[in-house]
Amino acid sequence: MKLIPTVLREKLIAFCRDVLARKAVSRRRILQHHGLPVSLHMVLSHSGLLMGQLTLRSLECHSGFSWDPVVHDDGTLSDDDVEEIKKNFPDATVVRRDVADKALEEALSAFPLCKENRKKHPWFLKVFDTRHYAPHDRYIVIDSDIVFFKSPDFVLEWMRERPETFWFMEDTREKYSSDRSGIESEMGFPIWERVNSGFDLMVRPAVDLALAEKFLRCCVPKAKEFCFLEQTFFAVMGSTWGKGGKLPSEYEISWTNFRRKEAVCRHYVGPFKNDALFVEGASVFWWRSLMWRKSMDQ
Repeated sequence: MKLIPTVLREKLIAFCRDVLARKAVSRRRILQHHGLPVSLHMVLSHSGLLMGQLTLRSLECHSGFSWDPVVHDDGTLSDDDVEEIKKNFPDATVVRRDVADKALEEALSAFPLCKENRKKHPWFLKVFDTRHYAPHDRYIVIDSDIVFFKSPDFVLEWMRERPETFWFMEDTREKYSSDRSGIESEMGFPIWERVNSGFDLMVRPAVDLALAEKFLRCCVPKAKEFCFLEQTFFAVMGSTWGKGGKLPSEYEISWTNFRRKEAVCRHYVGPFKNDALFVEGASVFWWRSLMWRKSMDQ
């Protein structure tokens, strides 16, 4: 995309975002719920509203199931945003931030550092709020900057057959709150390498609040990158739980212009991730959603 003149590039991005992505998101079909005791959770912001809905719709399309997602407001969603989500995903549950704050204040009352850091760092909603609101012991946490291109067969198999395992994406490089060796020294056990928390297959017993309290007490004072505290704790949880590991490489994270051919999904990262997501993700999914609609009409 760098080779395209700036004006044309900006027009292409705007068209893919404002036309193709919105059309793809609005294309809805009636699907049965997957029927398994696994819920889907996304922490969503106002700025990520369209991307997040594209994530949900592309997962729905390629899995062939309705997911009844639980959307956690990070505090920036407006009433209009919530109305749009409910229009496009009538079975979604939107948990408003003020409601969640009251519920988690009580739920984390015995864990003061968890409670404090949830207020300071909205990324921790992915840890504490999803755990609290998940109706079953197994649940999925997904970021709003992922697009699916194929059926997530590994995920569907996990839902059916791997009830006690805990899975993450593998990052392109390690992004923890501080050096892994220092975290291992503080926690007292080895930590998995290159864990990325963009897409997580969770098991509730692994999300140990006492472990979170210890992590925050030991590691926050030495943190160099506070934005990676939540991701670091996912690595700590997985390392302690020990059952599961990293998702197959087809669940891709990359900084490149285009996904690999075999990618099931792509987690878009980097300074131009939004541009790449809309140009590649929205355009490809718009075309597939069009074919999806034509197949329904036949």
